[in-house]
Amino acid sequence: MPQILTNSTLDDLSPVHDLDKDQRARLAAGGQIAAIPAGKRITAVQEHPWIGYLLAGQVCLIRGETKEMIQAGSRRACRPIFSEHQLLDQAVFTADSELLRLDRQLYDSLSGQQRCAVPGSLEELDLSDAEGALLGTLYHACKQDKLALPTLPKVARAIQEAMQDPDITSARLARIVQVDLAITGGLIRLANSVVYRGVKTIPDVRNAIIRLGMEITRSAVMSLSMQQLFRTKSPLMKHRMKAAWNRSVHVSALSYVIARHCPKFNPEHAMLAGLVHDVGVIPILDYVSRNEIQVGEDELEAAIIKLHRLVGELVVGYWGLGPEITEIVRYSGDWYRDDQDTPNYGDIVRVARLYRLNQSESRGPLPRYDEVPAYYKLGLGFPATDGTVDVIAEAGEELSAVMAMLKGDREP
Repeated sequence: MPQILTNSTLDDLSPVHDLDKDQRARLAAGGQIAAIPAGKRITAVQEHPWIGYLLAGQVCLIRGETKEMIQAGSRRACRPIFSEHQLLDQAVFTADSELLRLDRQLYDSLSGQQRCAVPGSLEELDLSDAEGALLGTLYHACKQDKLALPTLPKVARAIQEAMQDPDITSARLARIVQVDLAITGGLIRLANSVVYRGVKTIPDVRNAIIRLGMEITRSAVMSLSMQQLFRTKSPLMKHRMKAAWNRSVHVSALSYVIARHCPKFNPEHAMLAGLVHDVGVIPILDYVSRNEIQVGEDELEAAIIKLHRLVGELVVGYWGLGPEITEIVRYSGDWYRDDQDTPNYGDIVRVARLYRLNQSESRGPLPRYDEVPAYYKLGLGFPATDGTVDVIAEAGEELSAVMAMLKGDREP
């Protein structure tokens, strides 16, 4: 039976002992102690959401060809098992043990450390040779403008330019959209969806644009065109790209539904924000594929963790989506961000991401969607006993319609 986690458990642990008493109490309240059997192997990538400490037993830390034995109660055990930057490390428990996991995002928030996606210099990182080779290549390619940023599809680009004209008409927009059959079909489906449908069924794209309005059409075209970017010819990267697309679509649809039930938000803008929040993975996967870089799953995952937000900012900046979308990408994983009293689109995306994790896969020790400031600022009410939120659970048809619209008839 694992020991009880109390505030005093953290008193001798570095660096969390630098927090004040109330902060340590809050961090302890969100932590957990897991019983780990002898022989269990864990990796730094898997454990990255937490700061992990050995409370009982013994573990062997493996870094490349070197091994370090850590004994509970030793001075070494007062420091985290894994370094934050050594994402290729592994550890094998050599005895039945107890592992304390503390939420890394909460610690960063409490300690006032707003960490960037990557540091200003790779030399500041403690990298293994394998990780450093890939991360260094990607980072410097990014800094030297050699990382190929995806361009907006032709129709989305044309719509962006056309919307600069204050006298733009629905007929002109329809002519632009009609060159892409998938986007044309998506707009017609949206206009006839449970959200926008009227008495009559809309048969053509011009009337769909009239029903939706110019701004909704612009956001919808941007979102519908995104699927083209999540494609790769590399068999090795295809599964990762497809997973990233499916994840983004789900977060996008949830963002749309949440925004529909919160005053003063544009659901289509929330849909676009949810769809691009993880767009930084596209250039990273493309670069590795194009340059035929031989890389293991752990090295690639480590590079994505370090760089995807920085690269994502570059992408949305390159597309001219504005500072609001850029900020959403930058802070999409900062679960405890509470920068203003009123909710914003970043809050919607954070709640949507955590809700998806809670409903579709193991979230580990990440906070529940209703344990972060964003949730209560949005005023979504108390969750049901099964972990669902009424406004989302009751919008099942709407959620499915948005996901179907974004995916169309094609898979990336």
